[in-house]
Amino acid sequence: MKAEEIFENSVKVMKGLLSKSEMLASIKRAKERDENQNEKLLIKERQNINELVRKIAEADGSGQTMRGVPDDLVDAMVIRYLKNREVFMKTFPDGIEDIDADPVSIWAAIMISPHDEKPF
Repeated sequence: MKAEEIFENSVKVMKGLLSKSEMLASIKRAKERDENQNEKLLIKERQNINELVRKIAEADGSGQTMRGVPDDLVDAMVIRYLKNREVFMKTFPDGIEDIDADPVSIWAAIMISPHDEKPF
């Protein structure tokens, strides 16, 4: 699968989880924090993000899984997605052969890298 297809599939899943206004609100809140504050939020919410990603994957990407999720966790998930997606695209600029083509699987692979599994 080409890198562009991987990117498009992951964006498709994010659009199913958060509306455009919710995504923009999360990005706005992240921009209001400095880089250090966003990094602290990622560390604080690391395990919660992992659990949320697994829950979303088990629900086949259902946006219903985002109901009642606190803003801090949404923000941390969005920040991680944007950071990991950038790293993923730089690491695999030509894409990956034999990758599971399921968009939710691709998104989950981007969301939980080995670095995200281990405590800081």
